Amino acid sequence: MVTSSHGSRKGTRYKLRKKKRDKGKIAIRKLVQEFKKGDSVIIKPEPSIQKGMPHKRFFWKKGKVTDKRGKSYVIELRTGKKVISSPVHLKGVE
Repeated sequence: MVTSSHGSRKGTRYKLRKKKRDKGKIAIRKLVQEFKKGDSVIIKPEPSIQKGMPHKRFFWKKGKVTDKRGKSYVIELRTGKKVISSPVHLKGVE
């Protein structure tokens, strides 16, 4: 028989771990950061906030912001896939 998947965070013990110096409260500016259409971003997960976190296969991928849905952003990756993510899980690229 086929085993069950055990959820979307299965196998992320090391992917979703913070370094010792990064532990603690996150900066408010990360929660309220704004992006414009066409901005380049990297999907960088914030482990302490699970809401709005994209699937683990999209971690550390680069893409462009194409739309805003409520507080979240739609990011189009280089492969053509679209990912919806909260701004706390995004990092701007200059």
